[in-house]
Amino acid sequence: MKEINKRRFSHFLDLFEKVFVYYALIPFIGCVIGIPALAGLFDIVIVPVVTLIAYVILHKKTETDMLSAAKINLWITAFAAVVFAVLMTATRGDINGVFRTASLIIYFPFILAMTDTEIFILTVFITYVTATVTCAICARKEIKLRRAVIPAVLFVAAAVICVVSYGNRPAVRYAGHGFDYMNGYSSTDFKDYTVYAEKSKLVVPDTKPTFMIEKESEMPVLDGAEACYPLYASFAKAVYKDIDDIERRFIRDNPESPVNGKIVTFTNTVHGFNRLVEGDVDLFFGARPSVDQLSYAKECGVELDITPIGKEAFVFFVEEDNPVNGLTSDQVRAIYHGDIENWKEVGGKNRKIVAFQRPQNSGSQTIMEYFMGRVSLKEPKTYETVGGMGETIKQVAQYANEDGAIGYSFRYFVEELSQEKGVKLLVIDGVEPTLENIENGSYSLSVDLCMITRKGNSDPQVEKMKDFILSDAGQEIIRKTGYAGLSD
Repeated sequence: MKEINKRRFSHFLDLFEKVFVYYALIPFIGCVIGIPALAGLFDIVIVPVVTLIAYVILHKKTETDMLSAAKINLWITAFAAVVFAVLMTATRGDINGVFRTASLIIYFPFILAMTDTEIFILTVFITYVTATVTCAICARKEIKLRRAVIPAVLFVAAAVICVVSYGNRPAVRYAGHGFDYMNGYSSTDFKDYTVYAEKSKLVVPDTKPTFMIEKESEMPVLDGAEACYPLYASFAKAVYKDIDDIERRFIRDNPESPVNGKIVTFTNTVHGFNRLVEGDVDLFFGARPSVDQLSYAKECGVELDITPIGKEAFVFFVEEDNPVNGLTSDQVRAIYHGDIENWKEVGGKNRKIVAFQRPQNSGSQTIMEYFMGRVSLKEPKTYETVGGMGETIKQVAQYANEDGAIGYSFRYFVEELSQEKGVKLLVIDGVEPTLENIENGSYSLSVDLCMITRKGNSDPQVEKMKDFILSDAGQEIIRKTGYAGLSD
């Protein structure tokens, strides 16, 4: 009996030694060698290569040992995947914060590879997979695949969970941004609305503009809200000579520019308005400014000239299968104040209302605040993301088509730019938000589409642009784009 126990203990020590070497020692050596010289992305290559070399050296051992090493590493790979899947599920796909800390504790051999969490994860998996494959090849024995089924299934299932969780994490699901060519500011695909697009969707007026700006140096710089980008890009296309070539050259020579253009720029409502106040932009297009934005302009000693150029509808939308087709203004205010929390209170199903808001000082959030009047907005739905130096930042969660969701925006943004999928616009106070109802004033939430400039801007072309936009040709562009024009 003692002899059997000794053999079992000896076998346990041997297994412990192998697991320690394969799980910790060799990967740590790879990190030590790879990190000081290269670090970052190179860890994905360096650490597995060092592991490969280590196992080739171990080939001097018996084939049985190498086969055993292959089995152990296969189980380590499956274990790593399962642990990552559990962490990804617990953190809802957020690979920073708790996930990052827990990963470092469990996979301490790779602690030096933690330059980026994504690189860290790839390094872990590629290292162990490399070890498994290398040992299996060096074993030179027929491997019984049935013994690899369980760890392989665990690995695949865990990998699927990780990918789904990461792809559906709050930062992606609720942020609503991510088009790189607009430097992350845009939540809508604008590639066909740029002035240099080959298959342009920008409208062209039938009425010939009364003037043309021929010199690049005399062209006023434009910026605005996301929903207005196709509109003011069309203005520029109509009266800025060779603007397509000008912007194409700028994009080619300045691929990292944060303003997406030299003259026809786009940085969204918040940044675009600030650029107008600071003198980097001549004309800004969007809804009327928020109280905070007006205060910022006043603090900077800047007077604004706000000119209505068209009409738009502020709209509320829900999922297509929501039986509620309309609300009153008072019901909407009650929902966003928190007095009405279930759809059954307004004739719908017994389902909790998920009322989404928009970021502070965005065009739609500003109009929402004006709409609410003295009724306060309840605390918005948020999600957490990790910023610089590991700080946790709360972001406003934007509409994600969840069960029972309601959101708001502008009609053109929802219908023409396909900003939201699978939604329907609500009738408000018994009136649909159609172009006809916007122009005749029957839709109660019609708002001004504004052109904002700095008073005292001495550039004569700015006034000419304002005159053009208010002319028949300019109003035609507004209507053709999808907005309501100014009534006579």
